[in-house]
Order: sequence, then C-alpha cells, then structure tokens
Amino acid sequence: MKKLYLLLPLLAVHFAFAQNSQRYYSGTFLNEKKKPQNFLKIFNKNTGVHELTDERGFAIIAAKEYDTLVWNNGKNIQVVHGVYELKYILERQIKKESVKNINSKDYENQIEPSEVDDFSIQKSYDSLRKNSDRNFSSVRKLKYKSDSLYKIKNQPRKYLVFNGSFSTSLDIKNRNRIPHTQSRYVQGRSENGFLVWKGPETGEMFSFGPDISTLGFNGQPYEYDFNGQLVGLSNVISLATAYNNNIFKTTAGYSNQLNMNAIIKSDGNEDARLSVNIGQRKDQMYFEDQFDVVNSFKAKFSTKILNFNINAGFNYEENKATNTNRIGLFNRAYQNSLLTPISFSNQQNTYLNNGLQRSYSVNADNPDFLFKQENKYNYYENVRQLNFDVSRHWNGFKLNVSQAYDNQDIMHRDVYKPSTNGFINGLYNRRDQKNEFYNSNILASYELHGGDLTNKFSLNHILNNRKVNINHSLDKNYFYQRTSQDYIFNYNLDFENYNNDIEFGVNLGNSFYTSNTSLKNNFWLPKANGYFTFTDIFNWNNTDFQLVGAYTQLSAEPEIAKSYSSYATTQFSAQNSHLYFPLKEVETFNNLSNINIKEWKTGFKFIVNYKMNLTAEYFNRRTSDDVFPVFEGQNLVLKNLADHTYKGYEVNFNYDRIISNYQFSLSSKASFFKYRDVVDRVKSGYNNLMISGFNDVYKILSEGQVLGAVMGIYYERNSEGKLIIDDLGYPLKAKGLKIIADPTPDFVMKFSHNITYKMFALDVNWEWKKGGQIWNGTQAVLDYYGRSQSSAEDRNIKNYVFQGVNSNGNINQIPVDFYNPNQTVGENRWTRYGFLGVSENYVEKADYIRINDITLSAYFDVGNFRRVLGVSFYINNIFLWQANNGVDSDQNFYDFDNSRGLDFFNLPSFKTFGCTVSFKF
Repeated sequence: MKKLYLLLPLLAVHFAFAQNSQRYYSGTFLNEKKKPQNFLKIFNKNTGVHELTDERGFAIIAAKEYDTLVWNNGKNIQVVHGVYELKYILERQIKKESVKNINSKDYENQIEPSEVDDFSIQKSYDSLRKNSDRNFSSVRKLKYKSDSLYKIKNQPRKYLVFNGSFSTSLDIKNRNRIPHTQSRYVQGRSENGFLVWKGPETGEMFSFGPDISTLGFNGQPYEYDFNGQLVGLSNVISLATAYNNNIFKTTAGYSNQLNMNAIIKSDGNEDARLSVNIGQRKDQMYFEDQFDVVNSFKAKFSTKILNFNINAGFNYEENKATNTNRIGLFNRAYQNSLLTPISFSNQQNTYLNNGLQRSYSVNADNPDFLFKQENKYNYYENVRQLNFDVSRHWNGFKLNVSQAYDNQDIMHRDVYKPSTNGFINGLYNRRDQKNEFYNSNILASYELHGGDLTNKFSLNHILNNRKVNINHSLDKNYFYQRTSQDYIFNYNLDFENYNNDIEFGVNLGNSFYTSNTSLKNNFWLPKANGYFTFTDIFNWNNTDFQLVGAYTQLSAEPEIAKSYSSYATTQFSAQNSHLYFPLKEVETFNNLSNINIKEWKTGFKFIVNYKMNLTAEYFNRRTSDDVFPVFEGQNLVLKNLADHTYKGYEVNFNYDRIISNYQFSLSSKASFFKYRDVVDRVKSGYNNLMISGFNDVYKILSEGQVLGAVMGIYYERNSEGKLIIDDLGYPLKAKGLKIIADPTPDFVMKFSHNITYKMFALDVNWEWKKGGQIWNGTQAVLDYYGRSQSSAEDRNIKNYVFQGVNSNGNINQIPVDFYNPNQTVGENRWTRYGFLGVSENYVEKADYIRINDITLSAYFDVGNFRRVLGVSFYINNIFLWQANNGVDSDQNFYDFDNSRGLDFFNLPSFKTFGCTVSFKF
C-alpha cells in the first residue's frame, strides 16, 4: 500500500504537541559581547536541564521543539527549532572523507609473488622485551634499548592527561557609512543682501555663509584659528581651505584566550577534570582613545563520587572602559563633529586662553574637549560567579540539583566639564550598581519505557532571588529585591517504532509562578505541544514529513537589573537634547501585575535524505498587561498599560552537502521572516503614550497601531491629499502631530553559505531587509544648520514652484528662492520650519542588503597532531547598501533597546577586518 498520508495532517496537528524527549539541540552560543565563549551556562527553561559551552561556544543540550533556551543570565533567549538524535549531531561534528586507495608492499606481494629477501624484516634478529610490565592491556611507550632490542612500557590503569588550546585574534575597525556633509560654505549668514562669515566668538551656529573659495586668512593673531580670521581675497595672506573635522579613526583591538585541562583517567574513562580559562580582550572604538578592556578567569571542576556527577565552577570577569554611552556622550560628540563648519578646526586646540573650551560656538561643543578626561576609565564592572551542580541517575529516575550565585559591581562615572554646552558649570555624577543573584534549580524526572512508548514525568522547581542596589551621587539610593519561584510539571509521551511509518509525541504541563513583587501570583500556566511524523513517505527512504504545534502560557515581570533612566529623553525636545542627563531610576518594581503571554505556533518540517529540509511556522503571541515607564511628576514609575499581539511566520530551507566528496563540499541555508506587532488595548488615559524619542518626535503606544510607530510633524493636505501652499509659496505645516512612519519591515531574508575544500572552509552570511521606515532626524538637523550636502547643492535654486494648492483650492503658482540673501537666515527653505523641519519630509525607507560576515578558515596538521593549528580571516559588515541617507538603519537611537525607527545622530555601525589563530596542545 502506498504511503499517502496527505489527509492525516489535518487531524494530527491538534493531536500532538511536543518533540521527542530523546532529542537534542546543538549550536554555538555567544556572550554579551557577541563572541563565542567557554563555560557559558545554557539553561532550558522548560525542562530545567543546563549545559556548559566548550572553548568554541558550542554546546549540545537536551531539548524539544519550541523549548526556550536562556543564557547570559537571561539576557539572551532563543526558542528551539531543529532537534535531532544525539548520534546524528555527533556524526555531523566529524568531517566525512572518502576512503582512499591504499597501495602497500604487502598488497603487491599478494598479487605478484616476490623473490625471497634474506635481509627482509621477516629475517630480522630484532626482539621485544616486556619483563618489567608483563600484564598490560595498552602500550604507553616503545623504547629502543640496543641494536636489536626494544622495550615496551605498560599504560597504567590511572593516569593524568594535560591538554588545552590557545587562541589570539586581531581586529581592525572602521566606521560604516555616515551622512554626506558639504565642504563649500563657511560659518555665517546673510546680512543686508550679502553672505557674511561670522566667527566662533559671535555664537553663530549656521553654515549659510559665503563660498570658502572667495575667502582667505589675514594671518593676524586670533585664538580661534592659528591662520587668523577670514577676509576677502584682496586682503589675504593665504587662501582658505576646508578643515576636516572627522572624529573617526581606524583602530585595532585584540583578544587572547588560554584554555587548559587536567584530566584524571582510568581504563580510558574520565574520573575527574579541571578546566581553567584565562582571557583578555581589548575592544577599540572607532573614536580615538575610546576603548574597553576585559580580563577574565574561569575554572570548572567535574568528577563522580558515589555515582553522583558533580560539577563546580567559578568565573571572574573585569571590564574597564574609558567611557560608555549612558548619557549619550558618543552621540553628542558625533553630532558636533558633523555640525562643525568647514571654516573651523576642532583639532587645533581644545581650550581658549581663559580655560574654557574652544568650539565653533558657545552653543556647541568640541568633540576633543568632550573626550578629554582626568580618569583613564570612567566605567568599571566586576562579575563573580559561583555554580555547583550534582546529579544522579538510577532505574529511570533522574535527579539534578543546580545552585548558582552571581555578584556584580558596576560603576559609571558620568562627567561634563565646565563650559560644556547646557552645563556651563559642569556636571559630575557617579552611579554605582550592585547586583546579587541567586538561582536554585531542582529537577526530578522518571522515565518509563513500554514497548514503542516512552513516558516521562518531571517536576522542576526554580528559585530566583535577586537584589539590586543603585546609588547616584546626584540623586537618592534605589533598592530592589525580588524572590520568585517557578514550579513546572511536565508529562511527555513519545511513540517511536522503526518498523512503523508513524512517530508522534505529546507534551503536557502546567506551571506556577509566584513572586513577592507581583500583584497576583499565577497558578494556571498550561502548555501543550507536540509533533506527528510520517517517515519514509511515498516509499522514499529517509524522507520524513513532520507536523508540529504548540500552545504555551507564561508569566513574567520586568527585569529589575535593567535601568529605565534613558526614558528621560522624552522630557526634552530634540533641540534641547544637549540637556539630557539621566538620573532618575524606577521607584519600585512592586505591585505590578504579571506580564502574561499566550502563544501558539503551528508548522511543519519536510526532510529529504537528512540533507535537505524545509520548515515553516506560523506564530501568534499575545502579551497582556505589558509594562511601560512613565513620569509622574519627577518620579519614574512602571505601569501595566497595554496588550499587544505579535504574529507572523518564518520559513527556513537548509540544504547540507549540496556537493560533497572527500575534498569538497557545499551547503546553504535560507530563511524568510515576517512579523507585525499591533497594540490591541491601552489603559485609559495613556493612549498615544511616548515610549522613546523626544517630545516632538517619538515612538508611540497607540491602540490599533503598530507598537512603536513614529509620531511627528506633518504637512497640511486637502481631502484629495494635495499639499496646501501658504501665501509665501511654501507647503503649510499642520498643527499637532500624527503617525508618520512604521519601522516594521515587510520581510527579512537571511542566507548562509558554507564551502569546504580540503583544509579550507569559507562561510558567508548575508541578509536582505525589505520595507519599513525610519525618521532621519540627522538629515533634518544638518539641513537646518546648512551642513548637509543637499542644502549646499540646492541653496542657489531660484523661482521654484511647489506642487500643491492654496487655501482656495487653486493650483499654486508662487515661485520661491530656496536661499535669498535679501531675506533673513530664518526664512530660507531649511530653517523656516524650525529645528526638525517637517518630520514627515524626513521619513525614508529602511531597506538594506548587507553582508554580515565572511570567514575563511584553514586547519593544519602539525607533526603527529591532526588539525591542531587553525587560522581564520574574517570581515564583518564589509558591504552595506541601504535606501536611506543616514547611517545603518539597524543602529539604535542613543543605543537604546527597542528604539529602531528613530535616527537622531545614531552612531554608525562597525566595519571589521580580523584574523584569529588557534593552537591545540
């Protein structure tokens, strides 16, 4: 009978809801610096199982489809997709090679008899002696004693093994694309029909002065310029040239890591292992003298005592940085470098004779002045982690007890020196944060086998105790404490029969969540998930079709170690952003309702010959009572304000070993992702709440709209959508604000290609994002001050007529000059609407194509060691095409989370060239 099961999926998808409990997930996990790291603790929140990564960041962990993995103390979360049998995962780690033909003397002798050789080894008088080690099962050493005598030494039953690895890498970084600025017009404005240069002492901010080619230096003493003041060509000593105020440099960083293992073995089995990892890393920013240094020490000990597996570990990490961007320091320096007129050099000097900063205006800053500091490091972080695990397996019963303690000290020294714009007397604040985290995880499970059925029952108890103490020298102390408990009950059923064409599994469970900070504990958090697999469909060997589905309810609370002080940007307009200095922390995390999540997923997986697989998934996640920060008076508080639904679908196609032989192989992966997050409900009185940005352009929480849509100023239009033109011939700015941009992309596609040839491997990863919008506030401000390339190119346009209608509905026919010297500077095309112009006019597409990374690796045999030396060359962000005129649209506003869609002097992304050399011993 043909295996046609096309009608069964419709019935099966709601029947089965979990992955095989005997399957595993494998992958490379990155630390908070997005680097592979040894001893990262990967925790399966659904089952309580955890594993530690190796020196390459690789780990194998028991998991099912749609389980949730967390690491980096919960900062990184991943939903599992793609689980396999352990045998299959291990086999994939071994490079497969075809057997080569072997030609040997013995083989040739078999097919062609040779003449007898009296001097052959068969006639040798050499002998072996094993007098000192008569009873041995393995050879440790073969020693030459005399002309014809060799001595064999026995491998002892218990022995000590040392091994390890060392890796070193060098990174060279440079900035990616930034906006184009003009290099033609100097600082100044129009006066009495003429374009006039106005020096820094006048406080001038605009670059609407004369063409630099019409000016020169007079050579007279002038503390703002070594060459003197700018004058007409008739009185010059030397011609004026445009100064370059670029603050970006090509910088280099490095990383070294040493990993050592001491292993006690007996009869080939491992009795105990001690692993030590020592590392140092220096990350250099693309700003000169801005860097951070990380030193780390990690140790792990594992052994077995009385059938108990015991693991203990200690991690220490120290991180020091010249500065962080907590107060927007880097954005501030970047903004002032772009706005500095071409007639002023920031590099000539940092201070004036009176000790105040030397800048192109009293209302601006010199980036070099901002970066000068008394202390070498204004940021310190110390992290100490202890963990201890013990487990025991017997007669189908498993018990695992895990304990972990983290102690973190974090210090920010935020400094603005006297004469800084907005802080004329200077400002100093020291922010100290101390975190104490304790985690206890107890997992008990019992597995019962009965024929083709496997039943597994498990009970997991998770206890988290977290304390956070924050102190600002300019503000009060803040203390938060939370003790939460998770009780997770699970029942898992798997059916697997190699003589049958159907496999299925179902997982049912319920969780309790209790917390001392929650307004109400939750004792009903059910889940049901499963799979239904048809093997060898249509009589095609190794061709499987699997249906999967899942329903999960979760309860969560805001992370108490996270600071919400950056929300203070909403207290300022964009023009007053130089006054931003975050101090206020959240008053309390107590008495908030839980953030409740209901999520369901359904999809399928089609596998052909274990080389090709296609997976598709539809997901729908509804979040109720989500928490957002708001200001009440001078206090920053959290409130349960909104429900929203995040839904979409994801399709993945993998083709391993498209071409494969003993020397060459080719594999490729592709994924398609589409999503939308829409606000369903907003608490009364909080609709249209600002969630990030400034108070004149911001991301919004609005019922019925996409979460994080951008609100800003717009043009007035008639009922037909035509621009309304005012009496002066310019489009009319509307009153109030409206939604002007949606940052949500239409879709995102990612591609990965792997090519191996002999000892070489090439990996290429790239992506394409289609759709989505971004507000380019950087361009708006550059236009306003006359520093943009477009304002330089268009300022001489005359008699331009804007398309639109006047207030009477007639077609506009009023010509305008974009920049008329007979008018004041505030009346030109770019300044008449104010600092941000009309926000709607600066909404741009956020499409891009980028090559994320290219890596070329080679592994070499050294002596008797196989593939012991590895060399990798890599390039990150080498290519970036984008539709907008600003920096990388994936960069965040002031480096804040969940702030994409706003570009206000966002920092450019890195372009990195690097090399890594690793050696195993």
